[in-house]
Amino acid sequence: MPRISNCIVLVDEQQSRMVSKRRRREDIKMLLEVLKDPYFSKIHLAVAPTLTSNLILEDNIGKSGSLYFFPCDLRESTLSSCNSDDQNARCSFSRGLPVLNKGNAEICFRTQRVTLIGSCNGLLCLYYGSSSHPFYGICNPILGEFLELPRLSASPSASAYANHSGFGYCPRMNKYKVIRFMYPNPTDTTKIVAAVHTLGSDSWRSLTESAPSPRQQKSFDPFLNGALHWISISSKPCELICSFNLEREGFRFVPPPSHFDAPYVKKVSWINVGVLKGCLCICFMYEDIEFEVWAMREYGVQESWTKEFRIDMKFYCGLQFEDLYRPVKLFSNGELWFISSLDSLVSFSPRKRTFRELRSVARWKSDVTAHDLSFLSLKVIAGARSSKVLKYRVGNSNLSPPHYMLL
Repeated sequence: MPRISNCIVLVDEQQSRMVSKRRRREDIKMLLEVLKDPYFSKIHLAVAPTLTSNLILEDNIGKSGSLYFFPCDLRESTLSSCNSDDQNARCSFSRGLPVLNKGNAEICFRTQRVTLIGSCNGLLCLYYGSSSHPFYGICNPILGEFLELPRLSASPSASAYANHSGFGYCPRMNKYKVIRFMYPNPTDTTKIVAAVHTLGSDSWRSLTESAPSPRQQKSFDPFLNGALHWISISSKPCELICSFNLEREGFRFVPPPSHFDAPYVKKVSWINVGVLKGCLCICFMYEDIEFEVWAMREYGVQESWTKEFRIDMKFYCGLQFEDLYRPVKLFSNGELWFISSLDSLVSFSPRKRTFRELRSVARWKSDVTAHDLSFLSLKVIAGARSSKVLKYRVGNSNLSPPHYMLL
């Protein structure tokens, strides 16, 4: 009898474990179904934390490339700081900070040599320009999904890539679009044309309207009000800030602050465009000693430009012009993340007038991009091309793309 009792107990325990495993599998399956629901992805984007972000660091060596993802929190403690009251103390950046490296990346995306065009609603737009037939791709790194966009043309040598593209979302059409700038004649860089692709379609459309030439820099946060924004190469102040409306697929100029006349603009040594608290903003360096951030409180209205904050380089001993020309993100509380000249991630608080070092990015010399993760599936937005969406394995610290991307 004892043996029979023991057997019954063992059977009961085994059945309990099997039921428990089955329940766990059912719970996981239910969770995955919830995560795939388009409604959940929209809710997640709406309520995602506003003081956290993920940094994407690019690493291209030869024909190989990698993107490394690091979560960062604006509220975390820091090891060093300085403020405008410490005029006799040097801002000593990159000393004893935690270092962002390959070993502690949350996700690693390994592929062929790649350029990160932009991030929008958790999706990344990538440009593969080193192959014989350059192409674009869209991926969601957290879901392990990748969509190669249609090739632009059969003969890429017919036009030259102008080293500028944009990626954004049109809310009224519920469509994602990519715009690419090209020189129709590679020997003449004064003329530029553009082509647009809508995710889910099978082709690119060439725009008949002439395109304003962008500067050779990437806007750190260019998407707002259904339009992409960038700084042009034009010497006319009224043509300084450009936009492309994703719904109408048309270009227009956004008026700069009223004091941006020709003599003033000549003293602006660096300028970029971004978004602050839901408003278009510009960050610029004036005469290499003043860093200013202005926000357009009412979109398109020149009189609504308002100075948000100014950093006077003379009041921060040791701070250099090079420390502020690599902005990464402006947060809802007004704080600015940037990469210093010593390759550390620094946060500036306009309210407290303090700098805080968060991380060291010592060996990363290429662009650093802020990215907010989402559960938006490419299969939902790819429409008729959903069958072209490829899945790849997502591990704890490694994300392996489709094999053909490694060629």
